[in-house]
Amino acid sequence: MSRSIKGSTLKKLPTFIILLLFSLTLLVFSTNSRLSNPKQLGMSVISVFQKAVHGSIAWFSDTVNSINELKNLKVEHDKILLKLNKYEKMYKNIEEIRRENELLKEQLNFSKSFEISHIPAEIIAKDPVNIFSSFMIDKGLRHGIRKGMPVTAYQNGIIGIVGKVIDAGYGSSIVLPIYDSTSFVAARFQDNRYEGLINGRGSNNKNLIMNYVKKTASSVIYNNDLIITSGMESLYPKGIYIGRVQSITSQEYNTSLEIEVEPVLDFSKLEYLFVLTGLNNEVDQ
Repeated sequence: MSRSIKGSTLKKLPTFIILLLFSLTLLVFSTNSRLSNPKQLGMSVISVFQKAVHGSIAWFSDTVNSINELKNLKVEHDKILLKLNKYEKMYKNIEEIRRENELLKEQLNFSKSFEISHIPAEIIAKDPVNIFSSFMIDKGLRHGIRKGMPVTAYQNGIIGIVGKVIDAGYGSSIVLPIYDSTSFVAARFQDNRYEGLINGRGSNNKNLIMNYVKKTASSVIYNNDLIITSGMESLYPKGIYIGRVQSITSQEYNTSLEIEVEPVLDFSKLEYLFVLTGLNNEVDQ
C-alpha cells in the first residue's frame, strides 16, 4: 500500500514542480503594473526562456571559443619550442666554432714557433677494429708525408710524442701511437739524464713502461719527473716530452728498474698533429 502511494507521489512530482514554477512566475509578474494583461504576461514568460536559451548559447559559444583558443595556444607553444630548439642548436654550433677557432689559433701559433720542419695534420678517422691501435690523418704522400716519420702534438702548452707514420697513402696516412705494444722509444730523464727504453702497453688507458734504467738511478728518480726522447738510435728527435714518472719498481732478480710513465698527452683528446719532416734542428731541453 505504502509503495503505491509513494509511486503515485513521484509521478505527480514533475507536474507539481511545473505548476509551482508557473505560479511563481505569475506572482512575480503580477507585482509589476505593466504586466496587467495576459499578452504582456505571455511575452514576459517567453522573454525569460529566450534569455535562458540565449545564455546557454552564449555559454556554449564561449566554451567553444575557449577550446579553440587553447588549441591555438598549443600550436603557438609548439612553434616557439621548435624555434627554441633551433636557436639552442645554433648556439651550440657557434660555441663549437669558437672553440675550434681558439684551438686552431693555438696550434697555428705553436706551428710558427716550432723549430723542426713539420707538416700540420688533423686526425680524421680511428681504426674501426681497434679504436686504440692507430688512427688516420688527412695528409699523405702528396703533402710530403713518408712512412717512418715521427708524429707530435701540442697540448696544454707542451709538445709531446704521439707516434710514427706506419703507412702513407696519396692523401692520407696511418699513425701508430707510442702506447701500442709494438712501439719503442729511446728515452731519458730530463733532470738526471739516466736513459732507458719506453714501451707501450696496447691502450691509451694504460701508462707506458720504461725499462733498462740502472738501479743506481733509484735514489735520484721521483714521481712526476719528466721523461723526454733521447734521440739515441731512434727516429724520434731529441728532447720531445714523453711523460711523467708514476711509480718505480725494483726487483731483486732484475738488474734494472721498471718505471711506470704517464704520457704528457691525453690521446683521447687529440685532434691536430705535427708530422716531423726535418730533424736537423733538435729541441733543446
